[in-house]
Amino acid sequence: MPLPRKKNPPPKPKPTKTSKTKTSKPVIAVAVGFPKPESASPSTQHALCIPPTRHHASSYHYPLLLNDGEEEGRARGEELLAWFKEREKDRSMPWRKEWVNPSQFEEKGNGGEELGEVLARRAYEVWVSEIMLQQTRVSTVIPYFNTWISKWPTIQDLALASHDDVLSAWKGLGYYSRATRLHEGAKAMVSQTSSKSTCPIPSTADALQQFPGIGRYTAGAVSSIAFGVAEPVLDGNVVRVLSRQLGIYADGKDKKVNDKLWEVADQLVKHVSQFPEVQKSAVPGQWNQALMELGSTVCTPRPKCGECPIRRTCRAKRGEKGDGKEEVVDIEDACTLCEQLDTEDLATAIPPPDAENDSDADDAPPTKKRKLAAAAEPKKPLNTISNYFSIRTRRSTTTTTTTTTTTTTTVEPPPTQPTAPSPPPTNPPNLTPILTYTSLFPKKPPKKKPAEQDAIICLIELPPSSSSSPIRQESKFLIQQRPAKGLLASLWQFPQQILSSPDDAASMDKRRKVAEGFVKGVLAAEEQHVVGGEEGRRMWEAEFVGERGKLVHVFSHLRLGMYVLVFRLAVVRGRRSAELDEGGGRGDGVNGKRKHGRGGNGGAASEDVLHGRGGEEKEKKEKQRSKWVEASKMEHETLSTGMRRCWGVFCGHGDGDGGE
Repeated sequence: MPLPRKKNPPPKPKPTKTSKTKTSKPVIAVAVGFPKPESASPSTQHALCIPPTRHHASSYHYPLLLNDGEEEGRARGEELLAWFKEREKDRSMPWRKEWVNPSQFEEKGNGGEELGEVLARRAYEVWVSEIMLQQTRVSTVIPYFNTWISKWPTIQDLALASHDDVLSAWKGLGYYSRATRLHEGAKAMVSQTSSKSTCPIPSTADALQQFPGIGRYTAGAVSSIAFGVAEPVLDGNVVRVLSRQLGIYADGKDKKVNDKLWEVADQLVKHVSQFPEVQKSAVPGQWNQALMELGSTVCTPRPKCGECPIRRTCRAKRGEKGDGKEEVVDIEDACTLCEQLDTEDLATAIPPPDAENDSDADDAPPTKKRKLAAAAEPKKPLNTISNYFSIRTRRSTTTTTTTTTTTTTTVEPPPTQPTAPSPPPTNPPNLTPILTYTSLFPKKPPKKKPAEQDAIICLIELPPSSSSSPIRQESKFLIQQRPAKGLLASLWQFPQQILSSPDDAASMDKRRKVAEGFVKGVLAAEEQHVVGGEEGRRMWEAEFVGERGKLVHVFSHLRLGMYVLVFRLAVVRGRRSAELDEGGGRGDGVNGKRKHGRGGNGGAASEDVLHGRGGEEKEKKEKQRSKWVEASKMEHETLSTGMRRCWGVFCGHGDGDGGE
């Protein structure tokens, strides 16, 4: 019997090649977040990720806030919005205002123009507040915000301001590059606005990100809070909230994790605001502010889970209650985001499970009564990892048992005087294991030790020409302006030199030798400007006065040791320059004010800024600016915090560590 012939398989279709053209636009991927499991109910899902192993599928991270059931999802989202509405005014933030509803202006004849002006002012205030709040406490920002808005109430006013005035208003707030970016962004927006538009600030996040200093977070905050667009936000507080809601044990700054959190944040804000059925409303801004407020006041590194309005949908809170057998997860469905749980961190994150989470008790001094009570209590178990995941039962009544009988007698406590009932603690004792576990999310990356450098800070003093004048108040000191970009951009500083090797900082003699060579070069440039030519190169002689000590200033990435050295100038040749007596320097006029035609613009931006006719400063290719400032006027200069501390040491006050 002949064997049947094998049928040839049909030919595989050849993949079609798509031609790439210069005009083709890239396809924007739609945010998908995490796959939805078959059952997203927390009552069935929390058993699938049992610590400490935490084997789970990626669908475990599906946000329960997206469920629409009566017990979860939208109901929990509404609870968060209601929670924020009650607390919105608690911290008296002047930038928190009612949403500007465009429908209120439709009935007016000039509603469009008035609406544009109101929206522009509102968006500008949100923008300024968000920039100031970056890595800065709310209580610190409030007075700076009020001063800023009173000085420049509109974005047009800020665009016309001089950069020196902007830095001066920012003085003491730190991270001065924020002020520079804010100023540059305002000038760019105003210059690109048509004459017919009354709102120069775009309403969409994509358009906002085209301007200097506006990233995805700031754009989402301005778009949602001011314009009511369903755009997400993701700052450090929101990262912590979402990591716990989703049960993601990973570093929130990791790009892969951060991208997923952005997707989930986008899903949530669109879900609660019923986008796209509702294009604009107050909900997106309220939702985003609620997440940020929750992360900064409740879902903190030491969480207050008892106060959280969305604790029922929190994966981290439910994770430590895992019961039953852990399911075997298909390797293709396994989560690739979460890292291995560090059990040592779990055992030491917060006091052991039997300890009460009472912050007041930790601060109160031990009294005799408390010591006796502590001695009478039974010893607590050791803080081991098994304590966090073993089956726990209620404590029985205190009993005493003898070796000669099997009966148990109950010890009655002595009668005490009735006391007023105390308010329940924020986190009851039975929540402590949950708080311990929840506090681990998100995973904390190991802190990098900041680089260490040493520098010499040279205070070069020019005594007054009149010998009868007091030296300290009438003396002038040389300061230089930093580059327009980079660390401490455009701020003023005393001449400083980084010590290239530890050997240079080993002794005062070596530091003095380096400083004398450095000061000689600095003065050569100043002399050539004041007198000109070779005749001025030996006009001054710098006398070393002494070293006033060392300060340690800590930046986010650098630990800088600053040795403060003082030099005093003496005229050894030629006549003293009148311009120098007036406080001039390279690129400056009297008392540091800019002169027209020498690297300045008269102290303020011209009207050209508002019409896009080259209002930007033209100092990028010029030499470093410098000026001589009287000691009595030094406090009005925009010096960095580190330089102010050096000046304080010179004047006889201030020392120790500090930070920018």
